[in-house]
Amino acid sequence: MGKRSAPRYPDDGGGGGGGFCCVLCWCCCFLFLIVAALAGAAAYALFLYKPKAPSYSVSNMSVSQFDFNSNDLTLYTKLVATVRAENPNEMIGIIYGDGSRTVVSYRGTPLCSGHLPTFYQGFKNVTVMEISMEGRHGFGSGLQSALEESEKEGNVPLDVFVSVPVSLRLGSFDVREVRVNVHCALVVDSISPKKKPTIKSATYQGNVEF
Repeated sequence: MGKRSAPRYPDDGGGGGGGFCCVLCWCCCFLFLIVAALAGAAAYALFLYKPKAPSYSVSNMSVSQFDFNSNDLTLYTKLVATVRAENPNEMIGIIYGDGSRTVVSYRGTPLCSGHLPTFYQGFKNVTVMEISMEGRHGFGSGLQSALEESEKEGNVPLDVFVSVPVSLRLGSFDVREVRVNVHCALVVDSISPKKKPTIKSATYQGNVEF
């Protein structure tokens, strides 16, 4: 009788590695296609909608109360600022959401605060808002003296800070909400209720928080 050869069985580790590599390669290709499609859609949207940044400015201001209390060194301020918001886009609307805040300060000390209304701003639109602000804050004698000097010179530096959550509407699709922050450095000739302030100069800076 001849000598029988022992049966051979396939190695379990050999075929599995190739299959895993194929699956991994397929997943990578699929992920690449998704990223490429998203990038293409974003590029197409930019080309189609041509987004432009909105602009904001403070065009007017009126002070109804500006009362300094020498007993507790606090200042009560009540004023209205006229804010002009322009949407220059032809195909993009802007939604102004809840949670906005406006603050007016003098030399780093807050004077009063308020908020913007919630509204939708359409294409190629200019909206003018009357923003009411009031507040009572500590105001030391040194600040009071500096403010009186600024009033005499006719150059009162004020900082207006606006922070508002907005989202863009492209057709029927709303892009996720971001927060727009604007800082306006104003110089007015007076902040007395007895005289309507004249805005002598204004510079603006802004940024977006994603």
